Amino acid sequence: MFDNVYIVLIETSHPGNIGSTARAMKTMGLKRLVLVNPKKFPSEEANSLAVGCKDILKKTKVSNNLNKATEKTHINIGFSARSRKAKIPNLTIDECVNLINENPNLKFSVLFGNEKSGLSNTELLICDYLVNIPTHKDYKSLNLSAAVQIFVYDLYKKYISSKYIDKATLQLATSKEKQYFLNKLIELMKNTKYITNKNVKSLTKKIHIIFNKAKLEKNEVNLLMGLINSLVKTNKNS
Repeated sequence: MFDNVYIVLIETSHPGNIGSTARAMKTMGLKRLVLVNPKKFPSEEANSLAVGCKDILKKTKVSNNLNKATEKTHINIGFSARSRKAKIPNLTIDECVNLINENPNLKFSVLFGNEKSGLSNTELLICDYLVNIPTHKDYKSLNLSAAVQIFVYDLYKKYISSKYIDKATLQLATSKEKQYFLNKLIELMKNTKYITNKNVKSLTKKIHIIFNKAKLEKNEVNLLMGLINSLVKTNKNS
């Protein structure tokens, strides 16, 4: 998971931000950290703030050249707090995480600039896309590791939600299974006089709407069919 995503910190001034970034990454399943011209690394401060994520720091790649650091990736995405005159395509953070999650075959470098000045005009030149994290108008400057945490959280959240949806979809009952169940249910309700000639149209419609909203899974339909069969058997024996 996320082996194709590289978090690239450029000219980071405070080693604590490197450690905090490593922690932010590992909590969300990312492990590839790249540093370009860090002011100080390795660092005890980075180790201290990594808090159990020193393995990320040990595997961190350090480069003195941004082009070299990103030469093996297919798409470079820069995070910037400022609006830019450069005509680089902009993505919302949702569009960004969708792009990454939908293209596991591509390698992505996600760039975060220096704490004070962000990405330079030269660094922008290698960016295929720019992303801005929305903040309140009274104070727009996010801490570097906080910006990374927001991004990796949204990335992971989208990943697990899409995996859950895919899994749930595979377990949904087929239309044929649902219709068979509904026909048996309506038949039972007619036999017990709950559905009559007067209300058959309205109740049948409402029953279909209720169970269509439920997005029944196969095991749920099986359970309900077992309940209906049990009621039918009880009714015959009474």
